[in-house]
Amino acid sequence: MTRVRTAMLAAGLGASSTLAAVSYGAAHPPSYTKADSRSADAALVLSGDVDDLRTLETAALYRAGAFGVIVLTGRGSGGDSAVELAKVARRMGVPASAIRLETSSTTTRENLMGALPIIRSSGWKRIALVTNESHMGRAERAARKVLPDVEWVPVPVADAGPPARIYRVRLEEWLKLARYALYGWV
Repeated sequence: MTRVRTAMLAAGLGASSTLAAVSYGAAHPPSYTKADSRSADAALVLSGDVDDLRTLETAALYRAGAFGVIVLTGRGSGGDSAVELAKVARRMGVPASAIRLETSSTTTRENLMGALPIIRSSGWKRIALVTNESHMGRAERAARKVLPDVEWVPVPVADAGPPARIYRVRLEEWLKLARYALYGWV
């Protein structure tokens, strides 16, 4: 009987620990550096901007003089397309001459690897990294791995959608962060 009780206790503790970890992950995105200033040589907007919030925030910062160039990333449709995000930025007052496009990527790491030649050839040393709050922890870690000599300035944008969507996205980000760590990408 004691073996059964011990097994049940272990299973209960394991389930409780798992529930606590999931609850924490849903409530808290992976951490990232809090920047003192949003000014930079350029801004890098990662794809996945389904509500255009990243692009709208970046355009507002551009108009305020925080940086002079915006690099938009992604291949796909809507918020996953640098071309579509550029249309939004131009509608918000960013001139085409201030926009650079990276149009081959479909993941965060690919966004960064695709933007690398643009950043290197331009000689930028301080880049505003724009993505949503839940994504920022993984994105910043990956950016520092791909371009360690660049000073990354996190510009988190509020997560969009109802609480259930935000919790789901945060849990997914923890899993993606673990995967990136396994591959050595962060």
